[in-house]
Amino acid sequence: MGGRAAEESSRSRKVVNLSVRRKRLKTKEKWLVVVGVALHAVYMLSIFDIYFKSPIVHGMDLVSPRFAAPAKRLALLVADGLRADKFFESDAAGKFRAPFLRSVIKERGRWGVSHARPPTESRPGHVAIIAGFYEDPSAVTKGWKANPVEFDSVFNRSRHTFSYGSPDIVPIFCAQLPHATWNSYSPDFEDFATDASFLDEWSFDQFQGLMNRSKEDPKLKELLLQDNLVVFLHLLGCDSNGHAHRPFSSIYLNNVAVVDSIAERVYNLLEDYYRDNRTSYIFTADHGMHDKGSHGDGHPTNTDTPLVVWGAGVKHPKPISSSSHGDGHSDCGTRFVDDHMHDTPTPKEWGLHGIERVDVNQADITPLMSTLLGLPGPVNSVGSLPLDYIDMNKTDEVEAVLANTKQVLNQFVRKSHTKEATSLFFKPFKPLAHYSSLLDQIEDQISNGDYEAARKLSENLRDLALQGLHYFQTYDWLMLMTVIILGYIGWMTYIVLHVLQSYTSLAGDILIKEQADHRTDNTRKVQLSGCLFLGLLSMILFIERSPPLYHAYTTMTVFLWTQISTEYRFIKALWRQLSGRKINYFTKVLAACAVAVFILEYLVNSFTERKLYTWCFLTVGAIAFIYLFKSIPWRSGIPFFVCGACWFLSVFTLMPAEIPDNNNLVIWSGVMIIMVGAAGRFLDQHTEGNKFWLSICNSDAKKPKFPMLFQLQALLVGLSSVMVSISTSHRTQNQELHVWHQFINWSIAGPSMVLPLFSANGLLSRLTSIFLGFAPTFLLLSIGYEAVFYSAFALVLMAWILFENTLIYSSKVKRLSSSFNNMEDNSLVDGRYLQLSDVRIPLTFPFLMAALLIFKLFIPFLLVICVFSAITKLNRLPRLGCYFLVILFSDVMTMHFFFLVQNTGSWMEIGNSISHFGIVSAQVVFVLLLFALTNVYTKDIHIGSVEGSSRKAMFSSGLESGNFVLNSDLVNRAWCAVEQQRQINPNAEPSLYNEIIQPENQIIIAFATPPGSLEGQEGLVSSKDFAYFEFLCNKNNPVFYINEAAIKLFKSHYDDLLLLKNKLVENSKSKTPPLIIITGQYVGGIVATLFTLWLLEGFNVLKTKRPLCVTFGSPFVGDEHLRKCVLEFSTWKSCFLHVVSDQDHTPKLFMSRNTFGAYKPFGTFLLCSTSGCASSEDPDFISEQFVTANSLSAQTQDPNLGFPYGHVLEDLKRKALCNVYKSIGGERDPLEASIITQLLAVGVVSQQQSRHSPDTDNLVGKMKKHETRLLIQKMKNSDNDKRLNDMKICMANLEWYKKDSKRQNIGYYDRYREKGNESDINVNGYKKKLMNYWEDSVTEVENKPQLEGAHFRVRWLYAGTNYRGMVEPLHIADYYNDGKKNYQTDGRPKHFTLLEEWHSEKQKQEEKKKQETLKQEEKPESGPSKSKRETVGSSLNDDTCFWARVEEALILLKNGELTSDDKRKLKEFEEYVWNALKNYAVSPEIFLEKSSFMKWWNEYKKIVESSSLLLDFMKNWIHKEYEAGRFT
Repeated sequence: MGGRAAEESSRSRKVVNLSVRRKRLKTKEKWLVVVGVALHAVYMLSIFDIYFKSPIVHGMDLVSPRFAAPAKRLALLVADGLRADKFFESDAAGKFRAPFLRSVIKERGRWGVSHARPPTESRPGHVAIIAGFYEDPSAVTKGWKANPVEFDSVFNRSRHTFSYGSPDIVPIFCAQLPHATWNSYSPDFEDFATDASFLDEWSFDQFQGLMNRSKEDPKLKELLLQDNLVVFLHLLGCDSNGHAHRPFSSIYLNNVAVVDSIAERVYNLLEDYYRDNRTSYIFTADHGMHDKGSHGDGHPTNTDTPLVVWGAGVKHPKPISSSSHGDGHSDCGTRFVDDHMHDTPTPKEWGLHGIERVDVNQADITPLMSTLLGLPGPVNSVGSLPLDYIDMNKTDEVEAVLANTKQVLNQFVRKSHTKEATSLFFKPFKPLAHYSSLLDQIEDQISNGDYEAARKLSENLRDLALQGLHYFQTYDWLMLMTVIILGYIGWMTYIVLHVLQSYTSLAGDILIKEQADHRTDNTRKVQLSGCLFLGLLSMILFIERSPPLYHAYTTMTVFLWTQISTEYRFIKALWRQLSGRKINYFTKVLAACAVAVFILEYLVNSFTERKLYTWCFLTVGAIAFIYLFKSIPWRSGIPFFVCGACWFLSVFTLMPAEIPDNNNLVIWSGVMIIMVGAAGRFLDQHTEGNKFWLSICNSDAKKPKFPMLFQLQALLVGLSSVMVSISTSHRTQNQELHVWHQFINWSIAGPSMVLPLFSANGLLSRLTSIFLGFAPTFLLLSIGYEAVFYSAFALVLMAWILFENTLIYSSKVKRLSSSFNNMEDNSLVDGRYLQLSDVRIPLTFPFLMAALLIFKLFIPFLLVICVFSAITKLNRLPRLGCYFLVILFSDVMTMHFFFLVQNTGSWMEIGNSISHFGIVSAQVVFVLLLFALTNVYTKDIHIGSVEGSSRKAMFSSGLESGNFVLNSDLVNRAWCAVEQQRQINPNAEPSLYNEIIQPENQIIIAFATPPGSLEGQEGLVSSKDFAYFEFLCNKNNPVFYINEAAIKLFKSHYDDLLLLKNKLVENSKSKTPPLIIITGQYVGGIVATLFTLWLLEGFNVLKTKRPLCVTFGSPFVGDEHLRKCVLEFSTWKSCFLHVVSDQDHTPKLFMSRNTFGAYKPFGTFLLCSTSGCASSEDPDFISEQFVTANSLSAQTQDPNLGFPYGHVLEDLKRKALCNVYKSIGGERDPLEASIITQLLAVGVVSQQQSRHSPDTDNLVGKMKKHETRLLIQKMKNSDNDKRLNDMKICMANLEWYKKDSKRQNIGYYDRYREKGNESDINVNGYKKKLMNYWEDSVTEVENKPQLEGAHFRVRWLYAGTNYRGMVEPLHIADYYNDGKKNYQTDGRPKHFTLLEEWHSEKQKQEEKKKQETLKQEEKPESGPSKSKRETVGSSLNDDTCFWARVEEALILLKNGELTSDDKRKLKEFEEYVWNALKNYAVSPEIFLEKSSFMKWWNEYKKIVESSSLLLDFMKNWIHKEYEAGRFT
């Protein structure tokens, strides 16, 4: 009772510990999710510090031009949305749409194409034209509505600006400008339903009215007569008409003529008003217009805009000479900001191929306007002055270029000084490190009249300044990107470590080894180092005045890598374990990683190219078909279904993204959904008994609460289809939905999603119900082909489930069962451990999720999560472990999208790049929320199990295993060898037969004796009469008995057998050792058995194949003691197979009166009769069968004739006995039925006796007891494995206790001796468990035969030494706590002594081998080895009784006055300690302040009468050197 109570207490403590570990795991994972959310939220903000930082800087000085202004005023006309080709080309009649401006191009101005940079939108385009810089990336924070930073413009530098046009453009530049006169029309004027050219007329009318009012207003006239005036007319008509009617429409093309007319009228108006020819004119557009009526991207129709410049200071047209470029372009060397080709010739349709064309970047118009007016350029402009437009002398040209250069250079200098002032480690832009000298050189060249050289040098300096601006704009990119990427890598690494520790079988042994590591735990040091490093980085960032988010990025990254570093012991242990794996393992891992990365990169590209999914699903369908076709062993339609489902879904990514209306398709989709649901229900109800469908269609699952649930759900799907039809008809007729109509829609959509909760909890039934439950809502939201997509997608999900189920079924659940056995009760998670092959499941998840982003649908997301959860249950995988792998794979994509974020291009392209990065980053939250939501539907899904069903009934498998052995080719070969030996030796004298069979590499040894040779020699003789088999004896079985006839034959042929044995042993040592089969019949079979035992004694069973002994008619060899001796060799029992027939007379001789009950069988027996065969290993069962068979059957065989086993075996092979005795199972339980079947097979009972009868029932009852006992024995073996694992955990806990004690400055021995807290009590429990286990184990090994015991001692030596070193000091502490003395002589347990003796024997053997090896070599250095010095800090005492010696020494000191004998003993102990120190044989823990040894020393040093080596050692604190391994 006490033992049982202790066992129950131990089990309860184990459950409590496991519960605590699981709670810790849950807490850790909650913390991990919080960290993941915070990390992704912070890192998502990093793109705004990296990609979307404003390039605008302030504080630069204006650069005043040093040349006379060519013009007094400038008119800027911007035709919003005007394409270059539509402006320059002629109409169908050959007439040009802009006659006035064409005349300007041909007669008095210059022309070209102005290249806009995406985003080709109105605000960025006008900012580029008027302010000289392109779209500020930080405008994304304003929703692209406005520029977030104040900027300078030409209007700011002008004396006065007159501006009229759109309310979206004019106020941007003039609303805050005090020297501006402006007005804009109401936003209501922008009506896309009408011709918008009237907006252009409104702008001109406003300006014309101003000019007319000046004739009557002196102040206005005085204002208009000033210099440096700018007139800006924003003409919106082309843009509005292009959006509404497309750029090929007549309205848009007519608008081109309108803006040409306005340009002409503005020119005439200004020229008539001023009459001084000092007005410059610029006509251009902010962007073009795509054929679809849109703009924004970098298409040439959006980026190419017309530019016409004429008037004061502008060059006249330049005809193309023969030396000019054939394409009509000027050789200006400008690099344009849009991405397409620019060296194409001017289209002939433009009719301008004879006039030189000067293309510019859009921002170049700003310095052009500033130069024409003689104004300082806007301080933020990055435009380059296009000299081919300006008519100036050489001196003024150079000054104009130099002013443009200085203006750009000032921005560079300002950025450089700002960054230098805030950087501890500033890296300048080297090409401009000496820019001032370049400016001096330009000034010198101007002074010397070398204008061409000065101009070129100025342009080069301007280009370098622009590169410098980009350099400082991206100055922090490397640092920020490095921090962010290191953060992501750290996060993924930490996830991998967490998954390995918590969800894989790798962690088990690794953690035990890691916890058993004797080295100091440096976790706190690592954390302190991380904090110090973070503090250093934060200080640097603070000094550099970095934004707060920089601190957040750095903190998150350092925190993650610090956490990873705290796992250094696990990482090192993991590396040690992996480094021992074979190269094939690493090849598999690398291949899996490569495939995963390829798939993830494929997904990244699919975000922008949806057609990739078509190829993907086509390929997956084909591969799955081939795999399933080969994996499923029967004819099945599953491969065709999986392939068809994938190919069906592949069609949808070829369809247009803009879904067209198709009411009929939605209605028929409802019908298709009902058909898919009905198919799922049919499978669920009609696959009972099929093992393949058992996991999916579980007939034992909980039945639905509503029997008519399927019919109700189908009805709701049908109703939703009808309601879609009614809704569509109302919408096409522009009618509002009735209230009752809306009520019905909501009544269908809401309850339908709740109904799956009431379905059966089988996998297929629940998923089918979920599919039908979400279908009505999905249909009500559909307008076209996406309704069909719902069914197609569901079929692919079903195909995924079938594929996973096939993998499980084809492996016959071996993978699952092995994983379950590994986890057992010590598992921290529900389900089995993750394996490398399981990566496919979480990798498929982001694949399907990314596919769904194409359709922007929430309901299919829920379907994917539900199926994903079901598959994790099907594979017995931990769902949270898979969740972390999903996040891991998603973050690989996140890193890629991080580098794909754009800050240039159209607003849509920039926005998509941000959204892609944001969507994938948000998976950590989004997927978790979906998991939580779908868990409501999937948490109670029940998965059937083939294993579970097989365990419902216990049965005897002897018939099946008998048939298996019967069909083994080895049995036939053994019998053929016996027959051949009998033919060779007709006199039946015992002799040997040796045959090597190629190519199987087998040696068969056959022993043959006459059938009657056993007559009169059935008796047993003692093993003391011969010494051949002493190796079998052990303490519990010092003697055994063997068949008399066999021993006589063995002795008479001893010399020949010895030669044969030596030969076979040598053969077994070859590189390719053969399989040795030893066979014989009757007494020859007994000799074969004895020879096999003798041969096994000479084999190294760990390195070579074990021989196989097959006998015929020779069931018994010796008594119970022999059987026990053989069973002590755990691997030998499986080497013996005995074939016996109920019709063979010879085996019945063993049942004689003299020997009845004396013989006991061992090995595996194949029992044969004319009816069948069965096999068994149970000795009692076999003996019972023989007794029963002997009493039931009469002798039918001549004793002098051999029994024809060959004919019997062949005859049994031809018979199919699998279904002969089916009727028995209906009357008896499975175990009884299987036993009756075996008895029938071996002829023990007849068909009539198989029914209930007293004799049969009695026999069956006995056999049931035998089977039950065997089952219990197997369970004990399983319990032994569990117990061994428990011992590892106990040792790991003691290791932790030892390290924790050292941190408290006390040795674990003294801490345990004091027993001051609860942990010491727990350690006492660990100690008792370990001692009980090792006492039993050592006793078991001690009782084994000498050979087998030696083998076990070597195998257990390391573990036993560790156990003894760790646990015996604890036992010593308990011993002396009880007030006892003389531990070594009176109280030391025997198993400690034996373990020490075995260890000493092993050391002596190793030392002997070492001496033999070094005979011819130089004598090695004496003293402790280098490794022992280095590891002394974490080692245990070599002498596990060290503390017993200390305790005895303390007792001597406490006795009061010392006798001479006491002093002698203390002196001997001092010398013992000194010798141990010299050999590094004690742990430095003995020198800790609270150590018992130090207590002894503090007392002992008071009575030391003379100096000693130990006294000097302790006084000089040399023990500090000892701990470091430097003491000599």
